[in-house]
Parts: sequence; C-alpha cells; structure tokens
Amino acid sequence: MDQKISIISDWTLQRLLTELKAGNIKIPRFQRDYIWEKSKVVKLLNSVYHQYPIGSLFFWKAPAKYAFFIRPFEIDGINDSKTEGDFQFILDGQQRIMSLFVALMGKTMGGCDYSSISFNAERCEFVIPRSQRDATNIAVWRIIDSDAFAETVAKLEAGGKNEKKAAQSLRTCREIFLNYPLSIVLTTNTEIDDVVEIFERINQGGKHLTIFDLIHATTWSEKFDLKQNIDDFNTAQRIKQFGRLGEKVFSLSLTINYFGDARSLYQLKLTPEICIKIWPKTKAALTSALDFLKQMRLSGDLTMYHNLLPTLQYYFFASEAKTIDPSHQKTLEKWFWDSKFSKRYSASAATHLKEDVEWIKSLINNEL
Repeated sequence: MDQKISIISDWTLQRLLTELKAGNIKIPRFQRDYIWEKSKVVKLLNSVYHQYPIGSLFFWKAPAKYAFFIRPFEIDGINDSKTEGDFQFILDGQQRIMSLFVALMGKTMGGCDYSSISFNAERCEFVIPRSQRDATNIAVWRIIDSDAFAETVAKLEAGGKNEKKAAQSLRTCREIFLNYPLSIVLTTNTEIDDVVEIFERINQGGKHLTIFDLIHATTWSEKFDLKQNIDDFNTAQRIKQFGRLGEKVFSLSLTINYFGDARSLYQLKLTPEICIKIWPKTKAALTSALDFLKQMRLSGDLTMYHNLLPTLQYYFFASEAKTIDPSHQKTLEKWFWDSKFSKRYSASAATHLKEDVEWIKSLINNEL
C-alpha cells in the first residue's frame, strides 16, 4: 500500500518564507480568513525566539487539477501568479504561517500594520512599541531583511557598549529565526474526499470543522451568506411547522441542482455566484418538497426525512413545477418509502444521490 502521509523535518523558517514568496504554498478556498491580532502574533514570535515548539504544520500536496481551489493571499510579496504544477495547500497552520510572514516581512494585512512589531534588543523580547523614540526597539522586518539588518547592526556597532550589546542580540535573534526548525506533516492524497475528511478532523481553535463550514467559507461573499439564507428560510412561518432543516439539506440540494452530483469535490466547487444564481429556485423547490410531505400526511418535525429531501426537491427544481404531476405521484411516494425503510442514504449517500438524480430526470421525461 502506498504511504500517503510523511513527516518533513528538514524545513526551517527561512525555507518556509522562501516557499511562500515563490508561490509554492497555497491557501485552499475553504480555509478561514486570517484574523490574528498583533498581541497574539507577538506571543508567537517570542515562542520562536525562546525556541519553544509552535506545533506541526499540515500541508496537502495536491495535483494540478485542483488549481481551482487556490485562494489568493491578497498580500504583496507572495507570488500568486503561479498556478501550474503541484501545490502545497495549507490544511492546518495558516494563522501561524501568515502571522510569521506579515511580522517578519513587515506587511499590512486586513487593515492592520504588522511592520510596527519590534524586537527589544535590551530585554530580548518582542513587543508592540508604545513609543517610536525607544531606540532599543528594532522593527522585526529589519532583522530578517539582509540589507536592513546589515545597516542596523553597523549603526549599533558604531555606538557605545550598550549599542554593541544590542547588535549582538540582533545577530542571535536573526540566527534563531532563520534556522528555527519546522515540522511539516504532508499528505499526498489525491482524492478530495480523503482530504476533506482530514481537514474536518483537524482541530481549529478548539472547534472541529465540518464539510458545511468549508462550503460556507467558499460560498460567502458580501452579496451571499449561506448560513444567513438558511436561517431566513427556517424561520419563515410556513416552514417552522416542520422544524428546522439541517444545513446538509441545503448544501446537498445546491450541489445536485447545479452539478447533478453531490460528492465533496462538487460541494466545494460551489461559489457565491453559483449560489446567488440558483438559491431562489432551490428555496422554492425545498418548499414544494415540504408541501409534498404534508400532502402525504406527514407533519411536525421532519428530521427523520431530511436525507430524502435533497432528492425530492430536485424533482421540483428540474421540472420547475410547484406540485407533483399526478402521473408521477405514486412512483415518487413508492421511492420515498422504499428509500426510507431501506435506509438508502445511510451509506454511500453521494453515490445514491447521483443515481437518484438521474432517475428523477428519467421520471420527469417519462422515460421510466
């Protein structure tokens, strides 16, 4: 059996910065946004300086066919134009990686200027300077940038005893950071379903992410918020009588409505533009599906039937009808109860959904 996970132990922080700038490391679209504030970045820098472990970084070596997953860093100094060949996507460690990059490179990100974070050469610790007049505070980027470092050290060496001591502290700091060892866990799984399962299992800030968290991240825009739209749908008076529909019902419905397939690969291909385009029609289809269940004299909390709703709503989505064609009524009811009692969607749900979508198409076209 081919080994699909390995530990890379020969990377240093300098290598990480080099790979980032070259565009060899990418952020997948389903990653969360970078949100660390300066105080937390300072704690991370002090951990590196004292040579404490900062945890492993988890990368996915992905083939070129997954280039559509690339999300731009939206920060200067990183080659975002590289979109060919294999990529190393960050599955875990994005916030630590970007914290180090923006501080050590002196960047501004998300409206926050990280170039002010400094190394206090007297106390030998990283700080957020309260005053720009304190000569013992040296901006971190000046320690990493070769030209700025040489200029800063030369200036300090020309001073007195304290300045010479500060220069030595900077040399030590630079050496620690450039040679700080990193542990990289690399997975070479080429199937996106395997990678998504890995990502779901990784603990992000104490919260295990789900496939829906990833979908929400990839479909969010200022014009579309899937979670908000789901909440609006579930709180409508007409829907409340059935209980809240689960998030999975919506993500699967959107995916099969657009792609005709519900595998994770396709769920993560959803974009804000796709969702904006088909959300109104999907919402109407789900409402019609619930009405159909009501006609079958099913009422109250319909949680036990949620697995069947994506397929059922597809009938209304594809046919653009608000009610079931009388000639299809008994066939759909039989499918519904057969699927329910056989627990059709308890395993290999994506495969069965794809099969049933094709079956629905044939039913609508009277080809059965």
